[in-house]
Amino acid sequence: MPRMFLNGTAMAGGALHHLVGDAELVAATSTAERYRFYSVEDQYPALEDVGEGGARVEGELYELSDHQLREVLLPAEPAGLELGVIELADGSGAVAMVLRRAHTELPLKDITELGSWRTYQQQR
Repeated sequence: MPRMFLNGTAMAGGALHHLVGDAELVAATSTAERYRFYSVEDQYPALEDVGEGGARVEGELYELSDHQLREVLLPAEPAGLELGVIELADGSGAVAMVLRRAHTELPLKDITELGSWRTYQQQR
């Protein structure tokens, strides 16, 4: 079963949390300090791996079935994101939705300093 890091609307309490179904919450955690964090059109968040100069981003780690990931969660993701592998704060890895590499047309607002989609939503 893949471990998936969620950092946006599919987290507990979010509008799209139903997409994780009965997947087990493994931990509330964060990424390693290597990501920039963006709001895309104030609709959804996006992670970008920048290595040095990045920061931690808060999220939730779920244990998803292959079916839940492939048939339910991935088809609902916005076109500006793609599936990638990220590094978590403890050095382990997980799959996550990250900013699509060819993202030049997307209007991005850097919200890295907030470190959390929930915090950004509360401040909007």
